[in-house]
Amino acid sequence: MLYLVFTFILGTVVGSFLNVCIHRLPRGESIIHPASHCPHCGHKLGALELIPVIGYFMVGGKCKQCKKPISFRYPLVEFLTGALMVAITLRFPPLSFPLEFFFYLIFSALMLIVFFIDFEQHVIPDSVSLSGIFLGLIFNFTRGMFWVEKKSFNPFLSSVFGMLLGYAFFYVIAKLGRLCFKKEVLGEGDLFLAALLGAYLGWRGVLLSIFLAYLLAGGTALVLLLLRKIKMGEYVPFGPALVAGGFLTLFFEKQIVDLYLRIFL
Repeated sequence: MLYLVFTFILGTVVGSFLNVCIHRLPRGESIIHPASHCPHCGHKLGALELIPVIGYFMVGGKCKQCKKPISFRYPLVEFLTGALMVAITLRFPPLSFPLEFFFYLIFSALMLIVFFIDFEQHVIPDSVSLSGIFLGLIFNFTRGMFWVEKKSFNPFLSSVFGMLLGYAFFYVIAKLGRLCFKKEVLGEGDLFLAALLGAYLGWRGVLLSIFLAYLLAGGTALVLLLLRKIKMGEYVPFGPALVAGGFLTLFFEKQIVDLYLRIFL
């Protein structure tokens, strides 16, 4: 169990870097320079403030210099990254599945960046999605080189088909939405995000991710409407639902499909 504790701590450190990406990428800023600083006054963060998760609470959730509040998103992302690293370690053990472990860690990091950027800024940076598409294709190309199961789809072919299917599906939805409602119903970032999911999870994975995303987005929108947090016709970012659908597919694809077949067939 000690190695899982270490994995979680390492994940929170990675989460600190993801916070930098989430804050800076939509603003077109470098994720390397300058060093981490307060987004309000530019105060360079000290050692205490840089401690993942705990540091936020040790300084009372405020900048030591200007005393302005720091978003709770910072410790949340750090905690979630640590938890995801533990989950991936258990689901894809590094010694048993080193390739899957490494690439799914990257996948999870990209998904967290997309989730929070789209949630906060209503935009999905192309640099994140295109990088993810490339890595997903590389991952499945490597898997396909050693694929021996003749009865199932080669992972690389599934990846290419999934990438094209994900993009094409949302492209058609976007065109139909614009035609029917005379406005944008999906952003271009959603198309590339669907392609990313297809490149990583294959054609069946991207279809399941999209299906789950619509269920999650519909349920969330209904609750928000009932609570009067949004109004009918108001824009709600779809990227977070796609990310959630992708995570559910990554960890529980077989269980979800089996449950669906038992219920409806």
